[in-house]
Amino acid sequence: MKRGYGLIWMSAGNSYFKEEIILKLLRFGSKNFNEIIILSPDEPAEHTYLALGYEEKNAKRKAKLNSNLLKNRAKRAIEILKKEGNKTNFKIIEWTNEINKQKNYQEELIKIQKLYNSNISFQKDTKEITKKVMENKSITNQNINIDEGVKYLIKELAFVIVTPIIYNTHHVTYIYHNEWTIFQKLIDGEYDGKQRNNLSFMLSNIK
Repeated sequence: MKRGYGLIWMSAGNSYFKEEIILKLLRFGSKNFNEIIILSPDEPAEHTYLALGYEEKNAKRKAKLNSNLLKNRAKRAIEILKKEGNKTNFKIIEWTNEINKQKNYQEELIKIQKLYNSNISFQKDTKEITKKVMENKSITNQNINIDEGVKYLIKELAFVIVTPIIYNTHHVTYIYHNEWTIFQKLIDGEYDGKQRNNLSFMLSNIK
């Protein structure tokens, strides 16, 4: 087993996170960690839908529905694993009630926003990643609000950075199916000179 916690972040509206994929991801995570944090946040996802041109009311509704969809899939996957005798402690996180109220998260969010505003390299990478995600979701690829869309990634990175503090663990590993270069650069200190040795990345390669 690896040290610390595994973290699985499921983006609301991402078609990758099908029922069978989530089960595979959770099974993969449980082979490497005794503690797994799972979340599919609705409030950050609102920025994605706003960036795509949804009105605020519809953006909130769509983010909430898609977030709940993925969390329910995760709950069913956990039940399957428990029936198989899996002893991993899976914890599904509720963003609004648990994360937004965390002082440590709010402080880190301010820091990452300042880094985005001041570091050209970080800003460039953030915008490029966001643009790629937005274009994959958009039908016309027109009128995409990148400045709105980057708020999702900024909130995601702020949360991941502060997870060791929130969950009182010495190490957290982000588990994902694709490489995540911006995260690796951030924890290696390439943007701000701060190495974050309490964080790491694990590629699952689950398709």
